[in-house]
Amino acid sequence: MPCIWKLIFIMLALTTIAQKVMAEEQSAYFFSDLHSYVTAPTRWDKHDWLEFGAIGSGIFLLSETVDDRWKDEMVGETHPLYDKHIADLGNAWGDMTLSGPFILGVYGYGYFNKDQTYRNAGYEMFQAGAYTALTTTVLKSVFHRDRPSVAQDESGWFKNGHSFPSGHTSFAFAVSRAYLNSMESPSIGTQVLFYGLATSTAFARTYYNRHWASDVVAGALLGIYTADFVHDQRNKHDHLK
Repeated sequence: MPCIWKLIFIMLALTTIAQKVMAEEQSAYFFSDLHSYVTAPTRWDKHDWLEFGAIGSGIFLLSETVDDRWKDEMVGETHPLYDKHIADLGNAWGDMTLSGPFILGVYGYGYFNKDQTYRNAGYEMFQAGAYTALTTTVLKSVFHRDRPSVAQDESGWFKNGHSFPSGHTSFAFAVSRAYLNSMESPSIGTQVLFYGLATSTAFARTYYNRHWASDVVAGALLGIYTADFVHDQRNKHDHLK
């Protein structure tokens, strides 16, 4: 099963479980916030569009200037920076093997201990991860970029692949960012841990030759944007109570 479909399957399973325990207003927010998330570009102002254009141009420039060099210099288990344990940990965080139980554990802790901070953290991770997985699936279907393991060069756009953006990376950064957003003044150590997990996912995907450098950069930015959007929505809902 392709990784992205595995991710979606697990997210759907988690959705079924989550609806049984989440507060009624949280379940309602999921779909209203999803609508706001999908339609957000229609509310962007000039500054937002300029920022989006700059990011898009930067990613394209990265794909044309860095991707091939990154692949030649970084890909492979013989690279000095490669560590199998760290790479496996990154993959586990990005494919929900590790992050899935963590999300459920955080929400469960908040639920049974009536701790709203951890309930919100679990829900925001779940919500950001789900939105990111759906968005990544759509973008992969639009760009159809060949993976570096089969592409002739970095310009394998609109072919038959599913390389852009990296689903593991986007999900990893969405979950890490969402957790940190939910914690009040997280310590430097906590930030290093969770951003480190997400970064290890990005490196793992390039070490194993599954993604180009620009794929993981785009995935990281998508995950961060989605987590921040979800957190902003949470603050709006809390303000209206």
